[in-house]
Amino acid sequence: MTSADVSMPARKHRPQRKTKGETSGFWVMLLLMALVMPFYFHLGNFRISPYRAYMLIAIVPVLVQWARGAAGPVQAVDILVIIAAMLMTISLFANHGVAKQWEFAGSLAVETIAPYFMARILIKDINSFRKFVQYLFAIVVILLPFAVVESFTGQKLLLNLFDNLFDVYKPSNQEPRLGLNRAQVSTPHPILFGVFCSTSFALVWYTFGSSKSLFKKIRDSSIVGFSVFLSLSAGAFLGILIQGFLIIWDEVFKKNKSRWIILATGSLLIYLILELGSNRNAFQIIASELTFSRSSGYNRILIFTHAKDDIMNNPIFGIGFGWWTRPLWLRGSVDNFWLLMALRYGLPLFLVFMSIYLIVIYKSIKANLVGYASEVRTGYVISLIGIGLAAFTVHLWESAYCLFLFLLGSGVWFWNGNGHMDGDSETVNHEGNFEVRSNRSNIRYTRFSKDR
Repeated sequence: MTSADVSMPARKHRPQRKTKGETSGFWVMLLLMALVMPFYFHLGNFRISPYRAYMLIAIVPVLVQWARGAAGPVQAVDILVIIAAMLMTISLFANHGVAKQWEFAGSLAVETIAPYFMARILIKDINSFRKFVQYLFAIVVILLPFAVVESFTGQKLLLNLFDNLFDVYKPSNQEPRLGLNRAQVSTPHPILFGVFCSTSFALVWYTFGSSKSLFKKIRDSSIVGFSVFLSLSAGAFLGILIQGFLIIWDEVFKKNKSRWIILATGSLLIYLILELGSNRNAFQIIASELTFSRSSGYNRILIFTHAKDDIMNNPIFGIGFGWWTRPLWLRGSVDNFWLLMALRYGLPLFLVFMSIYLIVIYKSIKANLVGYASEVRTGYVISLIGIGLAAFTVHLWESAYCLFLFLLGSGVWFWNGNGHMDGDSETVNHEGNFEVRSNRSNIRYTRFSKDR
């Protein structure tokens, strides 16, 4: 019997396993969907929303993976995020006692640590980052029709839909602006809807832009901009204006390598002129001019003026949820994320949080990247700058706060190039292929002689 007469048994077909990138993309998509779910339920006196449940389940395994090195080298920012969560908890306990605030302090610590470290674990290269932007943009596109209906008719379709099954966020019932209702869609407040959408503006332009025409780039970013506009939130729209200006500056002066230094220097000069040449400081001018109503701008100025006195009187632990000094007719909410950090939790927390924000931006800018990865990095930095500056006129809480922390953690991979040694950096060309660029001298290894 010859070998040809022997038939080999057929191999059983095995389904292909999902790659790590596909698995991480699924968890990122699930998180983003949880952030825009409009319902919640109660566990005792503790309110559990989908994103909060997700983070309570994920925080321990995520931290274990981070400790084992799954996110690459430990960064100083990682430690600062943990310190920030601790400072918030300490401030709340110092002001109100452990018994009264342990539930809120615990959830706040989870919402600070979990989204940041989830991003560190799940987003470690250009492909996973691109997936993140794709999912974020897809959610904005899906929510846009609901925002349009709500703006023109006042009907909150998603809240009404889920109200038949769960407890949902209360309708915000904000006063119309520009003849339109403010779109709340599936978030607790129109501001949060606007902030959620605004994060993707520059990300969409740069992450998808290399393979699309100018028309398609403008189309995609306009979808984001229109969604933000329908929230009729001046703070969220300010973030879009800042990102739009930086994109235009980059496109117009792309051939000038010093364009960002020129812009930074010019911005500093304008700031000094506003401070020295006007009877109002720069913040007062921005708060009063870049707003949909004069009254809200005036209120922001009053909030800043009175809150800063309380901060200086309570610099270490802040005032927690105590009464802050203000006129009796002025509402108690503080439309300034950075100011509220200092007012509620103290200056140490403010300094730590601001350090996290600035370090992420600085190290991302300094990362040794070329080609497509460099473009994506530009969009990421512009997005962070837009949100950070807009946060001076709007507060970030609940899902918007978690998305901000997730965004901060999602760009750390730029620094080391997908976990390579600090001496190396990974870049990606326009086709999405990885290229490793080393700071060391290039050495050509071959088994052939140079003559070949």
